[in-house]
Amino acid sequence: MLVNVNKIRTSLIRRIAVITAFFLSTGIAGMNVHAHTPHDMVIAFAASPNYANDKTMFLISDGAFTGWYYDQVMRSTDGGVNWINIANGLDHPLEYSVLRVSPKFATDQTVFAGLKGKGGVYRSTNRGDLWEPYNTGLAVSNKIIKKMEVAETGNGYVVFFTEGNGALFRRSDTDAQWTQVLDKTHKVAAIAISPDFATDSTLIIASDTGYLRKSTNGGVDWIELGNPTGTIIYDMAIAPGAAEIFLATPSFGIFYSGDGGSTFINKGTNLPNEPINNIAVSPNYAIDRTVFCTSLTQSVFKSTDGGDNWELFNSGAVVTVQTTSLNEMTDLQVSRTYATDQTVFLPVFDGLFISKNGGSTWKQSQTRIGILTGLALSSNFNTDQKMIATTYVGRGIAISADGGTTWSTSGWPNPTGRKMNFFDSQIIKNANGNQTIVTATNGYVGSSNDFGASWIVKFIPRFLEIRKDLVSLTALAASPNFATDKEIYLGSRLHGLLQTKDAGKTWILQRGMPTNHPITSVAISPNYANDRTAFAVNRAGEVWRTQDGGNTFLRVGASSIIQTGWAGQRYMWVAVSPQFAVDNLVLVGTTSGIYRSTDGGTTWIKETDTSVGSNAVILQIEFSPNFGNDRTIFVNVRGKGLFSANLDGAGAVTSSINTTASLIGTENIEFIEFKISPTYELDSAIVGAARKNIYKSMDGGLTWAVAGYPDN
Repeated sequence: MLVNVNKIRTSLIRRIAVITAFFLSTGIAGMNVHAHTPHDMVIAFAASPNYANDKTMFLISDGAFTGWYYDQVMRSTDGGVNWINIANGLDHPLEYSVLRVSPKFATDQTVFAGLKGKGGVYRSTNRGDLWEPYNTGLAVSNKIIKKMEVAETGNGYVVFFTEGNGALFRRSDTDAQWTQVLDKTHKVAAIAISPDFATDSTLIIASDTGYLRKSTNGGVDWIELGNPTGTIIYDMAIAPGAAEIFLATPSFGIFYSGDGGSTFINKGTNLPNEPINNIAVSPNYAIDRTVFCTSLTQSVFKSTDGGDNWELFNSGAVVTVQTTSLNEMTDLQVSRTYATDQTVFLPVFDGLFISKNGGSTWKQSQTRIGILTGLALSSNFNTDQKMIATTYVGRGIAISADGGTTWSTSGWPNPTGRKMNFFDSQIIKNANGNQTIVTATNGYVGSSNDFGASWIVKFIPRFLEIRKDLVSLTALAASPNFATDKEIYLGSRLHGLLQTKDAGKTWILQRGMPTNHPITSVAISPNYANDRTAFAVNRAGEVWRTQDGGNTFLRVGASSIIQTGWAGQRYMWVAVSPQFAVDNLVLVGTTSGIYRSTDGGTTWIKETDTSVGSNAVILQIEFSPNFGNDRTIFVNVRGKGLFSANLDGAGAVTSSINTTASLIGTENIEFIEFKISPTYELDSAIVGAARKNIYKSMDGGLTWAVAGYPDN
């Protein structure tokens, strides 16, 4: 094998110096902290192979709560102008690694999602409207999906993926199960499939050390190509015809073979002296000789002479320094209809950037502007029909006085007129019959006694010994006696749990709780004035309780509440019975169903009901305000919908019904948050927030209708 090393020798020292300096400045690993808004954080992306005609794309982004919620799979059918959440059937608690679309999507409508955390593959055969596990033949240890590619065959497709241990698997549309192609000793880290796979059956794999193997019969037999780069390989691309191969490397730029991998030379005039982490070839390469790539800190470079010379076209994507360096520029792709539409996709941690003119100019497709993050209903909802919705990069706080039909902007101070981010609000009915609204945004908390017309706003100080940033908030719970005790608990992303006892003038950091796990839910006893009890749960799967008004918090349920997933991904929700003074009932929603306590949180029992217990992934639990009489709770289950369930005297589920089966089944509507009317006994009202729409039921969830659009 021949390798041209002239350029390598002249630039090796300089490249190593640049790379070393970069990693020292950014850190080899980083927290997924959101540096600016709107921060789309594209985790995975795939475009329809018929994009020029159907304008269809799929992406996975961090969840709508912007701090703790599950990743969401979304679809756009208008080139990225609008996005919908396609949640139906995605009932797992795991993170994603990759999205891919069948080459025959126009006819088979098939999409694949690969999961981390031993979740395997999910498949949809109706463009994402319904997802199902696609794991037959895989052992649990094979279900950590790292890389996935889909090739076109004569009549269908074949999928290849490499799993966490480095084994390679394949499955065609006619196969009943997955077949292992290469075992874990091969340590497969990257896959490239020939655009002409239907006729040449060619693919190339790279090991985690950069060793290449090539197959020309779909993975049955392999040709050893050795390690032509002397380093690892970040990405690979095969040009139409399968003779030309491009390798992106961390140390020596781009390697090129014009003879199917027999020999390689180092290419890359005009490329920066830093790692090249993505490379993609035009489907029309035989005519236009066009190749695209990104470096560790710059995007996008374009070559129209087969990679000999490159020009940088600024995509607008920035290095956020809020994730690992390789996660910044993630999955550069060229439209398969590039000859017609000239479209290039750059999904990165900073968002999705699209060029419609071959990379010359770029525009970001916003997926999160104006999305809903929370709801609150008036304590007199049956008569005044008032509600509040909070939004991300939008109005911030939107107010409706007609049940959600029309909305106005609240009086929260906003002298700059910028779009605002709020994550939740709460309405407390005071003893005199008036109402107080409590809400918060990063670094600030406010209260209003005139339903949002005016606010008293307090700054939440920085805790410099923990972080220099503003406190980034995730959960809110105000005391039911706020008018007199002025107490609020705030959950945060990186500061644990905060408490104020004077409506925000001063703050206490609950130092008994960990600060390195985001708080996902906080709940206060309705009898707080007497029992001083509150609960907080976090992403580590922990339940914390105070029984002295926040003076001390102790962890409860450590030995009995068991979840799937791993620390950092075990989202939880906590709810306290309206009859807590009598029944001491607390419910916790986990990644594996509901746990209940009938002694105020000291001991816990797992719910076994198949719909909301067992392995159901719980998003939210709420008690009916009339629980003492109707024994009803409502449970939002990931990928399945909102269930109404009845409990017996011991707090166990006796029956349940999916109240939103039609919504999630026909419209892919999954609620970000829902609220039950405080006057539910009189009006049977439930309100749910989807991405941008408010849905309302006036019959306990039997029927639903769109109520309005808070950010319009």
